[in-house]
Amino acid sequence: MKRHIPQFIITAFITPLAILGLSKAAWADRPWQNAPVPAYTVGDYKLELPLSSALTALPDGSPFTLNTEGKLYRLDLVDGHLSVLSEELPPLSALTSNNQGLWGVSQTKTIELLNIAPDTGVILNHISLKDSIKPNSFISALQVADDKAYLVDEAMPAFITVDLKTGQTQRLLDGSPSLLSHKPLIRHGMTVIAADGTPRSGGNVRFLELDRSHNWLFYQTPTGPLYRMGTNILSDSTLGPAEQIEAMTNWRRTPSLGGLTMSADDTLYLVDIEHGDLLAFGADRIPLRLLHDDRLYGAQAIHLVRGDSNQKKKAAILFTPPPTQEEPPVDGQNTPSTPAAISNNHTHLLEIALP
Repeated sequence: MKRHIPQFIITAFITPLAILGLSKAAWADRPWQNAPVPAYTVGDYKLELPLSSALTALPDGSPFTLNTEGKLYRLDLVDGHLSVLSEELPPLSALTSNNQGLWGVSQTKTIELLNIAPDTGVILNHISLKDSIKPNSFISALQVADDKAYLVDEAMPAFITVDLKTGQTQRLLDGSPSLLSHKPLIRHGMTVIAADGTPRSGGNVRFLELDRSHNWLFYQTPTGPLYRMGTNILSDSTLGPAEQIEAMTNWRRTPSLGGLTMSADDTLYLVDIEHGDLLAFGADRIPLRLLHDDRLYGAQAIHLVRGDSNQKKKAAILFTPPPTQEEPPVDGQNTPSTPAAISNNHTHLLEIALP
């Protein structure tokens, strides 16, 4: 039997936890400080078309991305060239990868989790999500472990788990406040305003990361805060609503973000679009500012990619330059499938060498 958490129970538990239970979080919420060794930019490429906020890389560092229509592209780091992986693939709404290949969620009438071969674009496996989605669901992010997938539904906020062996899916924590946006998105120090004059939130839960041990999920909306939850919480059917809610740890306040990723040593890298900074937050929970660059105000995705012999770690950041007179700001609606609209300019790829 599926358990549904009444909203009054969620609110009753979340509020005191957010206020009281977080001496560690309070310590971690110290101001961001300049890193002893800063990051530095190594390249900026104008890409051939606008891209979505989906960006991933295989274990060997090869990056893949989606355009704004959900088409899957291979991204060449040498010159920024984009090449379609396969014309036969359906449009996708989210993208990740592991040693089993690429994983995406189809944006078709039948929403499925797809395992895709990164060299050919052939679909290796597909699992229906029909039992765990709602009519307006939009899967914004996913992470895949060896035998389990974790997804977040941005439009109808909830977690979805998928057993990769049995194909069984489960929807959890429907409407949890930790998955909802609660404040306006701030870019370059200013609140982002929609066409109707109201402040934009940037959307509900959009970022999801899985640590190296596969024991912890980190997730947040574009306006934060960052939460941490044990993966066992989403797989233990004996836990009731109180235990599930108590397991949502408010891990760190963040500025408005245009991207979040995690390294193999469990360091989180955050793109601060509020101040134009690249931030790092590791297992030691020391908040570091690695770099300031005005191009980061337009960031929409980040992922770690392969570096050369002089760069042990490198970040790839998708960003959109500010509007020009020839290319006026987009005035359409900010939907979950597109980042907060900045301009009609093509996306750029910014490469940053990390310390």
